Amino acid sequence: MSLKNLISFDEIAESNPNFLDIDYEPGWEAVFGNTNPLNLEVGFGVGNFLIEMAIREPDENFIGMDFYHKGIRKVITRIGRYQVSNIRIVYGDAKEKLPILFNEAELSRVYINFPDPWPKKKHHKRRLIKPAFIKNLAAKLKPGGEIHIATDYEPYAIEILEFFEAEPLLTNKSGYRTFLAQKEGTPQTKYEKKFINSGEKIFYLEFVKQ
Repeated sequence: MSLKNLISFDEIAESNPNFLDIDYEPGWEAVFGNTNPLNLEVGFGVGNFLIEMAIREPDENFIGMDFYHKGIRKVITRIGRYQVSNIRIVYGDAKEKLPILFNEAELSRVYINFPDPWPKKKHHKRRLIKPAFIKNLAAKLKPGGEIHIATDYEPYAIEILEFFEAEPLLTNKSGYRTFLAQKEGTPQTKYEKKFINSGEKIFYLEFVKQ
């Protein structure tokens, strides 16, 4: 897709009904006009996963959260082209937005696909998935709600597993200290396809709220 065919970020912020740049819980039932289950993808990249999930599951609502202007512009343009009505895009950093945009026990599922591993030790503090963030995720999930994570970076995968296993509200669906061998029922992201095609191992995690 050529960038010259994309609407500007300023145009999106001013007038696109599928885009939200907010610092408060907006009343998601009013935003979507229904009471369908609410799902969140944190860091949607180019939006392949988000859009395909929304098309596959028209009776569920999907929120994509990211702060990269280029990706947001691409996804908003594609949402309009495909006329997908059950997606909203939220601008911002999930660490800051998650606590204020959702009520407790409001989310059905959360997807975090290939979060930036920040491999250099001096940058580890920038990683998204930390105990405080996980605690917020657990609070926003409904009982029985799920968190799905994928990463190709083994050291980060092990750290993520340890952090999630320490959260008492969540249980590893694969068993204690175990990664999911493969995922089923959800589309592959752009990066996931690339890693699989190159023969790299992907670490999947699924946790459920009791």
